[in-house]
Amino acid sequence: MTNYYIEKNSKIVMFDTDKSKIIATLKLSPDLQGLSIKETERPIVLADDYTQFVFADTKEYLTEKLKKEKANKKQENQTAYEKALKSGVIYKNTLFDCDTLAAVRVMGQMVATQSMAIAEEETIEWFDYNYQPVTLTITEFMELAGIITLNTRRIETLNCGFNIAIENCESLEALENIVIDYSSN
Repeated sequence: MTNYYIEKNSKIVMFDTDKSKIIATLKLSPDLQGLSIKETERPIVLADDYTQFVFADTKEYLTEKLKKEKANKKQENQTAYEKALKSGVIYKNTLFDCDTLAAVRVMGQMVATQSMAIAEEETIEWFDYNYQPVTLTITEFMELAGIITLNTRRIETLNCGFNIAIENCESLEALENIVIDYSSN
């Protein structure tokens, strides 16, 4: 697509794909009188700071755009990560917390159960996702603890992997190909 533009002091001050619009605007702008209309096939965009138009194919523009898109993708990953942790795990038809704090709590209970010989008791009172009490056998609790720990580790591993992949992207296309997905399928 052909872009028509006017440059002043080595900066693009106006552009359009319709040359007649540039001509009409030029007639109404005394500060642009005497400047010539240039023609290019290069893409022109409004810079991210909204102060000027720039060629969208320059190394500086593409580097800055990639940096900004990486930050957006990292934020998308952080949001998905937090949502995955908050989604919990289902064990015996009951939803349980599975965030990092939940993993620490179950590990603490496991250590207490093993080191203090609480194992003589046949059940443990635990809380589901909505803090409702649930009675579990020691075996059930150990299974739940394993599920919570493995799920939390899986989510943490994915989070690190996504962040590394995002940081290592060298192009917008590569960045766009990263699909943030924490589902366990």
